[in-house]
Amino acid sequence: MPPAARTEARLLGVLSLLAGATFLITSSGPALAPFMRTVASEMRTSFVAIAHLFSFQALMWGTFSLLAGTLSDRIGRRSILIGALIGMGVGRIGFALAPNYAVLLTFQLLSGAFGGAFMGAVFAAASDRVPLEMRARALGWIVTGQSLSILLGAPIVTLMGALGGWRGAIGAHGLTMIAAGIALHRLIDADPPHPPGHARIRAPFTHLLRRHWLTLLGAGATERMCFAVVAIFLPTFLQQSYEISLGALGVTLALIAAGTLLGSFAGARLADRFPPHMRLFAAASFATACLALPLVTWHPVIAVSVLLGFAYSFCNALGRPAFLAALSKVPNELRGAVFGLNVTLASVGWLCAASIGAWLITSYSFTALGLSATGIALLGALLALISLRKAG
Repeated sequence: MPPAARTEARLLGVLSLLAGATFLITSSGPALAPFMRTVASEMRTSFVAIAHLFSFQALMWGTFSLLAGTLSDRIGRRSILIGALIGMGVGRIGFALAPNYAVLLTFQLLSGAFGGAFMGAVFAAASDRVPLEMRARALGWIVTGQSLSILLGAPIVTLMGALGGWRGAIGAHGLTMIAAGIALHRLIDADPPHPPGHARIRAPFTHLLRRHWLTLLGAGATERMCFAVVAIFLPTFLQQSYEISLGALGVTLALIAAGTLLGSFAGARLADRFPPHMRLFAAASFATACLALPLVTWHPVIAVSVLLGFAYSFCNALGRPAFLAALSKVPNELRGAVFGLNVTLASVGWLCAASIGAWLITSYSFTALGLSATGIALLGALLALISLRKAG
């Protein structure tokens, strides 16, 4: 095999492994969801206390993504990725062996820390290894791993739980992450050197506080909020509107989540072919805004809701690879910090969407939630257009 082909094949292998590891990491949230009532009963605690484990994990995730991303700019991405993946695996095994709620909480916090550390470095690691004209496709692999965790994560873990109980399912999940960490150690090369003549920036956060990067990060946060609104509240809307069974709901949500997977795939290819990147993001955000209100208000038949949900998920995901590629243009020495900060803001967006969305639904209606999502998506489109002007 010619050297160029061998290098390309190795890069494809690294990106595939990073995407698979991302799938395993981001599946850690959905992995607990099917077993919440069982775990609450076994731990002799309330369902609400088990639900709080998601919030604790999100807080640690957001905090450590920024810390690890910034640290990776100094000590390298490789060690962060491998250590976080193995640490997350150990954390899930500890969770599976926990005898009481206090131990569950401890290992959930550790899982959040290691998961955030991995996600704070993985986008930067992929960006470092490819030129700008291929970056959206490379980052699209990582986004595909995230999308697959939504589509397949919960069903796979549920099936494993049916065979070995919740402890067996989560323990197996942890062992798989450790195996992936060992594989990553064997396959991934040392971090690429900094470009020749590229001076190291000594005050990264001063650089990141420039209006251009704040505008980009704000646009990314709106995309995650729009995604979270549907991920958290659409199942309740469908159950309330159609009174469907849990089995039918699972199939419905899988069909809707397929839009996220296909949108990420298409967006990665469109972003590299039709720059500037944020123009595609603005168009995707505008389309998301147009679909948000009918998605959670119009429910003539279940097939219409599935089509609307698929279209919303597709449009929402279409702009994400373009956004990540635009964000990757930050200097190499700051890339981990900016991607880590992006994951932190995404975690904040999830928390805001959950708390504000619940208040809107209980105090007003799903219509208020739809209007809120519409406004957030329009804000994202506006921020994307502003970033284009600043970049020019």
